[in-house]
Amino acid sequence: MSRRQELEQAISAQIRRQQVRTDAFDDTVATAIGLNRTDFRAIDVLDQEGPLSAGELAKAVGLSTAAVTTVLDRLEQRGFAVRKHDPSDRRRVLVELTPKLGEFAGRFYAPLAETAQELYSRFSEDDLELLLRFLETANELFAGMLDELKARLAD
Repeated sequence: MSRRQELEQAISAQIRRQQVRTDAFDDTVATAIGLNRTDFRAIDVLDQEGPLSAGELAKAVGLSTAAVTTVLDRLEQRGFAVRKHDPSDRRRVLVELTPKLGEFAGRFYAPLAETAQELYSRFSEDDLELLLRFLETANELFAGMLDELKARLAD
């Protein structure tokens, strides 16, 4: 096996380990604040993307619009999200997070952010640029693969 193949296998193994740990961390936080994993994933998407329509959120999370309506009902009931009219189109409703999420998330994710800063400090800007380029490319490729998989399974 070449050095390159060894590195590729090692990188793939580390990515998989990180995915498992990230899922476990997020599952633990979701449980601690009384949410199921699907509801928590919807919160994560809204936190990353900002206000979205229910349809946009459904697509991003991989749920039907009926299922995302139920998720939104639960998130509103718990005070984590609200539905508001889109200021640019009053017929359209957007879902946005409330400040309540920050109260909970800070307790759990602030130490993670501190650890990330310490981790970043171990690498040069060139290293970080390379890592960012790798992750952006991977996300782009994996998004396309996910779309293809969904289309194939829908047939």
